[in-house]
This record gives sequence, structure tokens and C-alpha cells, in this order.
Amino acid sequence: MTNKLIRKNLIKRIESCLSTLNSISDLDSYLKDIFKNLNKFDFNKYKQSVETEILENLNEWWTNKDKVIKKEEELFAILFEYDYFFRKNVEATAYGIGKWKDYQVETDKFDMSFNYDFASEFYACPGIKLNFFDSLEALDYSNLPEKYITNNLNFDEIKIGEIIEVDEFNDIEDQFGYQEIIELHKYQGMLAIHDVLLELDSRREFESLNYKDKFMFLINEHDSGEFYPLLIKNK
Repeated sequence: MTNKLIRKNLIKRIESCLSTLNSISDLDSYLKDIFKNLNKFDFNKYKQSVETEILENLNEWWTNKDKVIKKEEELFAILFEYDYFFRKNVEATAYGIGKWKDYQVETDKFDMSFNYDFASEFYACPGIKLNFFDSLEALDYSNLPEKYITNNLNFDEIKIGEIIEVDEFNDIEDQFGYQEIIELHKYQGMLAIHDVLLELDSRREFESLNYKDKFMFLINEHDSGEFYPLLIKNK
């Protein structure tokens, strides 16, 4: 039931983003193009790639004593962590969570606080690619059209009491749908990874891990404080 709740919560977030975006009749053309590019992303091909990565890293890194992994350390979780994602070929690094005070199972976004610690050697290991972020490269400041990074105002020439037209400001972050498009990339990507993990677990591919009961796979943007469960695995 818990994995069904993870999926249900991700789908609910996706539907919320889509509902908002579809309600914006004048969605900015630049954002609209990014939205279209996401819709063209081949998630089936991506899932195949992620499955291959996970199986390779599981054998070569996450359980490999030659990489100084300490199998005697039980794992509460494996965390996929990524950094700046307004670029192509984003990758998430894998971390084993070996200690976690006040641990509890989660099925939606939560804050891990600082009550956890990494496993001794399961640290900054190869993880998975997050290519579903690729189209967000267009939102990197260096790639924005000039209209979104400049305005026609000369603050030195503005007179006291002068009315400033709102249209003079045109930051991309202020456009309706901006945040929803970013979140839609995240949630659709997370759902794809969840599907892969669920399939691999059904084939018992994770039995080589020294996992505790209710072990979780998690994903997080570095320093965001927003952790999302991707899979809950029972003993």
C-alpha cells in the first residue's frame, strides 16, 4: 500500500501542475515551448536507461566490497541527490543512509532535518542520470532571451511619483506557470524512476543490499530540504 501511496501522491502533484498550466490561456510562448519539449521526452527510453544504470551501480558500487563498502552496515535508505538542474545531462549522486534517528516511513515530500548520517563508505557514489530536466536548460540565465533579463527602466531617470507600467518588468520567474513547469519536470521524472525501482524490486534485484525493514529510496535537490520517497522496500 505504501508504494501505491507514493505513486498516488506523485500523480496528484503532476495533475495539479497540468491543471494550472492548462488553465493559463496566455501561457508565455517561451514557457510553452519548454512545456512542449517535456511532452516530447521519451520516458520509456529513459526508464530503460535508468534500469541499466541502477543494476550496474548496484553491483559495481553500492554492494561492492572492493569499493570499501561495509556490508555489515545496515541501510535505512539510498538517497539520490542532485544539484543545479537548469542544464542538460543532470546526474544524481547516490548516498547510503546508515543512521537515521527517529526514522519513519514517508510516502510524500518531507524534511529529513539533520537526524541522519551517511554510511561509512557509501558516499558520493555513482547514481542515476536525470535527463528529464534537459529542456529546463532554456531557463538558465545565460540562455534566456534578452526580453527576460533586461527592462526598459532607467532608475536614475525615474521621477518621484511617476507611475511605472507593470509591463516594463518581464522576469521569466514572474510569468504564470513558471514554477509549475519546473515542478512538472521533477514529478514526471520521479514517477518514471519510481516505476523502474518498483519493477526491479518485484524481480528481487535489491536483495544484495543490507537493508533494514521499510528501507527507502529517496531523491532530493541539494540543500532544498525537500526529500521525496521513490520506493519503500519491506523485509
